[in-house]
Amino acid sequence: MKSSNKLLDVLYKYNLSKKLVYQILKVRARDLANIISPYLKKGELILDIGPASCTVTETLIKQDLKVFPLDVENFSIVDTVLPTLYDGYRMPFKDDQFETSLILFVLHHTPDPTEVLAEARRISRKILVLEDIVTSPTHKFMTAALDSLMNLEFYDQPHTNKSDEEWRSIFGEIGLKLLDKEYQSSAVIMKHALYLLEK
Repeated sequence: MKSSNKLLDVLYKYNLSKKLVYQILKVRARDLANIISPYLKKGELILDIGPASCTVTETLIKQDLKVFPLDVENFSIVDTVLPTLYDGYRMPFKDDQFETSLILFVLHHTPDPTEVLAEARRISRKILVLEDIVTSPTHKFMTAALDSLMNLEFYDQPHTNKSDEEWRSIFGEIGLKLLDKEYQSSAVIMKHALYLLEK
């Protein structure tokens, strides 16, 4: 695996540190899979957009779900799961090719979240979004700082975090209907929202 994250490249270079990172990420992947799996059905094609380590993809595949990862770089720590790569703009799939697209804590890492959502809307019937939500400029700064620390990424991160109202406004602007939503919090500071969307 080779990525633009130099610190992760060093950690992944050595077998012991790579195994340690993998075990840590597997725990988080199981937690995320438990949150989203009730919204997914066996037999349906699912696209995991921006899966990074691919540990969530791996966990869902082990639940007999048909999940395919898509990313702008190969960040996978799972030897048996490699993402399809794309240019960050046009996803290399047909209209409505997937039943559901997963966008899990990805949108705030993209310069233009609306572009990613619009492409996901084109190639899938439903979209499941998990996102950090912010409540004030100070909370946005604290959320971005903690996110950078947890992801070991301190440079070139756009941190386009938004409030719950702003995310839901964007969904409406591109013709996505909100079918369901859940709210959670973690690490004292972080607030999260799960959105189930349909076009």
